[in-house]
Amino acid sequence: MVALTESVQQKDNLCGPFCAARILRELGVEGWDEDRVALRAGSLLPEPDEGSIPPGAEPKQDYGVDLPRVEPALAGTAAEGLAEAIQDAGLHAVPIRGEWTAGRLVALLDLDARLLANVRTGAFWGTHPPAEALLAELRGEEVEGPPSDWDVGHFVELELLVRGPAGGLVVVRDTYPRFGWEGRHLQPPRAVAAALARGDGREGGVLAVVRDRAPAEAAARAAGLEIGFWDNGTRRDSRWQ
Repeated sequence: MVALTESVQQKDNLCGPFCAARILRELGVEGWDEDRVALRAGSLLPEPDEGSIPPGAEPKQDYGVDLPRVEPALAGTAAEGLAEAIQDAGLHAVPIRGEWTAGRLVALLDLDARLLANVRTGAFWGTHPPAEALLAELRGEEVEGPPSDWDVGHFVELELLVRGPAGGLVVVRDTYPRFGWEGRHLQPPRAVAAALARGDGREGGVLAVVRDRAPAEAAARAAGLEIGFWDNGTRRDSRWQ
């Protein structure tokens, strides 16, 4: 695991490639940086860029490749393209979609996999919640957390579930060090499930990055979820279609 002090911010609009490259690097796969993943995944940049970074973050646009630019509503990275990039790097990326609930999400967190989640951040709690709210959730009490820091379609990693006496919290590994504790923040499972459901006319889902597809597919189906890609509103660069 990368030390907290080594956190690096994503390049603007490349949250999916950033997360995928970080996972590949930590699993020992070399040669796949954020730019290469974005190029292979068919990522699209917005033109004009209408403010794709969260409040308090600085723009980061030192792209090392020439990515196509499209109207903002179509920009981003499609789940299928991101999965193909991960598979080209030598690992499997099992796409999981369906009707998201807290229970189904918790079942996925027991997988031996790296979970790359495509969410709508507006359903998250704010990333600096008070300690009493976190403790209440671990005791099994459903409380109201602080409002979200921003509201966009986004890729994050779901690292693990912290269990308390009667409840739990998901450790979300984000792409901006200003969120939470050097990029990690805690979210109730129901908030993460709502973020995956999105509720904005687009779909969310999870790519389970694994070396063996079969256990991940079986666990997803056992949890009541489906194997398949979701539509997050982004199409890939035509070179990869």
